[in-house]
Order: sequence, then C-alpha cells, then structure tokens
Amino acid sequence: MKDRLDDFIKDNRDEFNDQEPSHRVWEAVEAQLPLKKQRNYQWIWKAAAIVFFLSSVYLLIRLEAVDQPRYVADNSLTKEFKSVESFYFQEISEKKGLIYDFESKSSSVDDDFEQDLKKLDAMYEVLKEELMQNPSKKVVDALILNLLVRVDILNSQLEKLDQVKNEKENEETKSA
Repeated sequence: MKDRLDDFIKDNRDEFNDQEPSHRVWEAVEAQLPLKKQRNYQWIWKAAAIVFFLSSVYLLIRLEAVDQPRYVADNSLTKEFKSVESFYFQEISEKKGLIYDFESKSSSVDDDFEQDLKKLDAMYEVLKEELMQNPSKKVVDALILNLLVRVDILNSQLEKLDQVKNEKENEETKSA
C-alpha cells in the first residue's frame, strides 16, 4: 500500500506542485515559528575596541620612550594639534548636545556610551600629561585617535537613536 502511494506521488509530482499556497498560509506558518533572539554582541566589540586602543597607546608610548630620544615639540606641531583638538572638541560637543537633546525627549539612550566616553576622557588626560613630559608625534597621533574614537562612539549612538526614532514613527503610522 505504501509503495503504491509513493509511486503515485512520484509519478504525479508536477501536478502536486502546480499551485502555490496563499500568503495567509505562509503568514500563519511564520507566526507559529519561534522567534529567534538576536544576540547583542555590541558590548564585546566596544570592550575589544577599548582594549585595542589602550594597548596601542601603551605600546606607542613604551616604544617612544625606549627607541627614540626625547625632543621638544615643534611649535608648528603644537599649533596644528591645537587646531585639530579644537575642531574635534567642537564636533564632540555638538554630537553630545544632539544626544542629550534626544535624551530629554525619550528614555531610550544607551548609558554604555557615556562610560566609554569617560574612559576615553581619562586616557586623553593621561596622554596630555605624556605629551607635556615627552612631546612627540606619536603621542599627538594617539591623542587624535582618542578624539576620533569618541566621535565614532557618538556617531554610533546617534545612529541608534535615529533608528529608534524611525521605529517609533513606523509603529505610529501602522497603528494609525
């Protein structure tokens, strides 16, 4: 009996596959499937970036102290750094303002980025002290890298906030 059924199905396979079920059937099947939890590995990437940054700065300072003699920072290097520093500080303060403005309207701001910024601020102060004691282009580059990482973290936070805002708007339009 089973063999006859198998033979019948094999012989008439094309006739079984000539029609597609409606979208409602697939939606019902999809609704019954268990939802996959999306794992958030972002904190691992943040921790790895901070560890990488701190170890890079440590190695840069260590190599500078061992391999190269100390020299006085050039006035042009200091002036160039000050202009770059002021540019990034202005950009950072603008982005922080946007984030805190959004925070006052909504409570969906991620507090992890503030901790990351505090750690970067502390490292920045250490690097500034190192620049005073051992002025070099590598320390200036590390300071600029610190500022770039801060801007990147703020940009990431702004993207998250924009995504949350768009999701809320989409929910409001769907419910309306």
